[in-house]
Amino acid sequence: MLFNTPQFVFTLIAFIICWYLLPKQCKKPVLLVFSYFYAYNLGGFWTAAALLSVTLLTYIWAILVEKRKPGKFFVFLFVFLLVLLLVYEKYLPLFPFIDNTSFSVVSMIGVSYYVFSAISYIVDVSRGNDTADRSLTDTAIWLAFFPKLLAGPIERHRHFKTQLDNLVISKFDIEKIKLGLLICACGYFYKIVIADRISPFVDTVYSDVIIHKGFIVTLTMFLYLFQLYFDFAGYSMIAYGISYAIGIEITKNFNHPLFADSVSDYWKRWHISLSNWLRDYVYIPLGGNRKGKIRQYLNLMITFLISGMWHGVGLNFLIWGAIHGLYQIIERETFKVIRLPKFIRQLITLLFVSGAFIFFRADTFPIAKSFITRLFQWNINEITDGTLFKLGIDKADWIVIIAGITIAFVIELLQYKGINLYKKVQKQNIIIRWGIYYFIIVVLIIFGKYGAAYDANNFVYFKF
Repeated sequence: MLFNTPQFVFTLIAFIICWYLLPKQCKKPVLLVFSYFYAYNLGGFWTAAALLSVTLLTYIWAILVEKRKPGKFFVFLFVFLLVLLLVYEKYLPLFPFIDNTSFSVVSMIGVSYYVFSAISYIVDVSRGNDTADRSLTDTAIWLAFFPKLLAGPIERHRHFKTQLDNLVISKFDIEKIKLGLLICACGYFYKIVIADRISPFVDTVYSDVIIHKGFIVTLTMFLYLFQLYFDFAGYSMIAYGISYAIGIEITKNFNHPLFADSVSDYWKRWHISLSNWLRDYVYIPLGGNRKGKIRQYLNLMITFLISGMWHGVGLNFLIWGAIHGLYQIIERETFKVIRLPKFIRQLITLLFVSGAFIFFRADTFPIAKSFITRLFQWNINEITDGTLFKLGIDKADWIVIIAGITIAFVIELLQYKGINLYKKVQKQNIIIRWGIYYFIIVVLIIFGKYGAAYDANNFVYFKF
């Protein structure tokens, strides 16, 4: 029951209605039960069992850490156990002693996200930056909270605990519900109108790179960046909108990264919860920028290699992480002596990030290498010979993609400039306001990626 299925949409509407009819003392238990129901429905027994096991371990460990103030080894042991769980989920099938014909790794959906949340919590308690939660229910809701279970954000305990405590004093707020649902609608627009429509083109080109070159592969390189952004940002908007509608504000995971004017700025705007986690629990503990330039650059490389390993298995993800670390080192040296207009820096950043994502998307290193080689083999006929309309999407799809990206770009630009679109809409009379609401619904129904081939495409970050 993914976010982009009709079943989830109807279930969500029913849940929000019931949520505000519930007595306040029942909200937390109901939210916990629903979150575990969602986890089980999404990934089955092992997903729910792994989530429960990590929750119990985290709950007990935090109390022990706070009470006994044990040495660093006790904290390290917790981190080691949870990292071991990630290694099992992501890397165990690659080990040569595993016979895949008789052994299969059980699926534990969302484990990458709630494991990092749990690690940050225990480390924060050991540092005195957070207190151990005595409520098992609150701890369980924090880790299992259904909007963020599938693909984050990586929510810090102290922030989420505050939101849960506010539930007992929160009141029915129609404006919160409306804004939350509008944010969801924007997320669905990003996902089912733009990202899912781009996907067939990107998949077709990457499935047989050797027969494409020049314009087609260059376009694919940029389109994959757009696909990934509108897919993941779409999910994050839906997760935030659902949470906001029921009175919980989770971390915003994106802050207009397509307008970043450097790779370091990009990482402050893209997957913010992961970037902040890596900064606080990897980069700074390694020494950050406090031990000289060489050590700082080494710390950057280590941090982004770990980011690559977190995202996926194999050489390509390590290269992708290393490229981002290297980009930032080059920027720190060159931007000191070369002053470029912001618009030029933004274009360069988009080019660099799109290029790095070749390794992120390609299944193997040879495919990525072949893709890069073909970027420079241009044939002008590819633009006019109709090839564009034979790679998974037709002219109508291209019109929707171009129109969708244009609309999204305008929305993002206005928000980037600090213009609150929701407040602008609310200032209009009731006819215009509800006309906009109905127009959004009609657009999603008509231009959403549905039909006989509709398979509720997984969000791209589902696999991470």
